[in-house]
Amino acid sequence: MIFLRSLFRMRDQLQAGCGDTGAQEMSFLEHLEDLRRTLIRMSLALLAAMLLCFCFTPTMLELLRRPVESVWQAHEGKHLPAEVEAEAWVRAKELAEARGALGEEARRLLESYFPEQERTLADALPLLRAAALLPESERASYIRRAAGGEAVREVALRLSESGADLESGRGRAAPQMMGAFQPGEAFMLSLQLAFYGGAVVASPLLLLFLLQFVMPGLLENERRVILRSLWWGVGLFLLGCVFSYSIVLPRVLAFFFEYSWNMGISNDWRIGYYITFAAKLVFVFGIIFELPVVVIPLIKLGLLTHARMRRLRPYALVGSFAAALFLAPAPDPGTMLLMAMPLYLLYELCVLVAWREGRRSRAA
Repeated sequence: MIFLRSLFRMRDQLQAGCGDTGAQEMSFLEHLEDLRRTLIRMSLALLAAMLLCFCFTPTMLELLRRPVESVWQAHEGKHLPAEVEAEAWVRAKELAEARGALGEEARRLLESYFPEQERTLADALPLLRAAALLPESERASYIRRAAGGEAVREVALRLSESGADLESGRGRAAPQMMGAFQPGEAFMLSLQLAFYGGAVVASPLLLLFLLQFVMPGLLENERRVILRSLWWGVGLFLLGCVFSYSIVLPRVLAFFFEYSWNMGISNDWRIGYYITFAAKLVFVFGIIFELPVVVIPLIKLGLLTHARMRRLRPYALVGSFAAALFLAPAPDPGTMLLMAMPLYLLYELCVLVAWREGRRSRAA
């Protein structure tokens, strides 16, 4: 209630300061009616965007699964020779499993569909599994004596030295995206993805309706400032989402993945929890990148000055790290730094804009 009264008082002050001399101070109920209309318009815009995004939830789900795949490939690549790719090693293990029960002719036909490197890796896999039963000091000697050819021997020795995962398919190192545990969980997951996707798609209209409520009665030049900031806001929101998806999310997943691996715990991540975690992280970064959209219009309208923002620098720095401490999904310092530094750099960008506006005003 106190927050609403303060917000409504600020609206009256902005409207009076915009040159509308005939405007009268609105009552509390009139402000509430404006707020109700604004919330209805924002809800309808969000609902329409959600219905659109609901049709593309399989594509959105696939996009959110890709960082998990990249984390596994990076981890698997650490335990493979440089010339062997993770996907080639997976296909070789699948080939070795499939051809075991086949006859000679069917086996040769199946192997003809695979490249030579994958066939050699599949030949080396039984040697590696047999050598794993021996003491570590005897494994290399066993591989040298038991290998049927020079190429298989060399590949098997390199795989043994690098510590390649010998389990079937993607092996114990790969995070398993577990299925739904309840009948309606997949549908609720689609609604959740549609909500986050709809918030991204509808962000221009949501920002426009919000700014129209907070800053009523603007003059023509002030409306241009707001509309220009609106498009910048959409771009910054998308930039924050892309930054989180491509840089922050893989790093956070790698931290949790390696921690579980070192503890000897398999990464059986439940799909619903993972999607909630990933979507919230991407969405939070999009919101964080909206800081200039809130601050720059206030600078353009003269409500914030360069001198005042320069005095608030220490508080902005502390506030950036405090926000990262509460919002970062991983407790390691690197993840919190990835969240705090962009937020503070955006504040410094706003300080630069305030300095340029001050120079332009003095020159005018």
